[in-house]
Amino acid sequence: MSSLYLDRKNLGIKLDGQTLALYEEGVKKGTVPLHLLDRIVLRGNVQLESRVLGALTERNIGLIVLSGRNTEATAMLAAKSHSDAGRRLAQYQLMLDEEQRKLLARWLILVKVRAQRRFLNEALSARADLRYPLSSAIETITGIMGQLKADNLVMALENIRGYEGAAAAAYFGGYKHLFADSLNFTGRKKRPPPDPVNVCLSLGYTLLHYDAVRACQMVGLDSMLGFFHDLSFGRESLACDLMEPLRPLMDAWIWQLFKDRHLRPEHFSDDVGGRCQMNKAGRQVFYGYYESKAGPARRLLRRYGYALSKRLTAMNL
Repeated sequence: MSSLYLDRKNLGIKLDGQTLALYEEGVKKGTVPLHLLDRIVLRGNVQLESRVLGALTERNIGLIVLSGRNTEATAMLAAKSHSDAGRRLAQYQLMLDEEQRKLLARWLILVKVRAQRRFLNEALSARADLRYPLSSAIETITGIMGQLKADNLVMALENIRGYEGAAAAAYFGGYKHLFADSLNFTGRKKRPPPDPVNVCLSLGYTLLHYDAVRACQMVGLDSMLGFFHDLSFGRESLACDLMEPLRPLMDAWIWQLFKDRHLRPEHFSDDVGGRCQMNKAGRQVFYGYYESKAGPARRLLRRYGYALSKRLTAMNL
């Protein structure tokens, strides 16, 4: 199974038997067999027949629509949900069990900060000239790991989130030094992303988040109800939970894209409002690289989802 990225203006998509027919200004440009697809990513002004949505749902093909101006998702068609409603019932019970939530949240952040430290150590091996900032970040994160692993530590969710935030600050304090000064990357900034690295981080996290939503749906869990992230209107908190340990992996991919010069400053420009944007050539590079790396990450998201659903089922027995 594979992903189809459609990133062009005035594109039309129609159902043609067991294929998707692609039209540009009314002229048929090609077809894509449905049985080859696992997900579709749309960006720009794309028109779809209503029959297309029905065909995608019937075949469990995911769909994400990205905004033409930024890296956020404006619409998602995830997947058919698992038939076992008991899993969702157990998930609702977990939301009311503070102790179970703390155990899961503590494990989740330990996995994430361990991945952050591992990536920084790998970066240090390649960039000995950055020994001071990277070693300082690694030392801070190692100390936070020790606090999180302390067996006798009674920790509230707010404390766990505090440790996660402190680790993220230390991590990005080291991560920012990996990029050339010409990229103007001084740390994680979201809305709007002001530089090429933040544009890539935002787009990568958006795609990874969508894969996490699909993983939740496939294993029969409610993507809106997390255990580390609190309830928030319109946010898929469980998907946010599941993708946390994979963020350092995405960060590593983006560093590699710039380090190997697959992405360069000419792939980006600033609009009149100061928002940095990636051009079509840059997006083509990014999508291709993401797909070449995303398979193991998607499998890991499903593993996390299945492990959590198994735990919830056991709690509900």
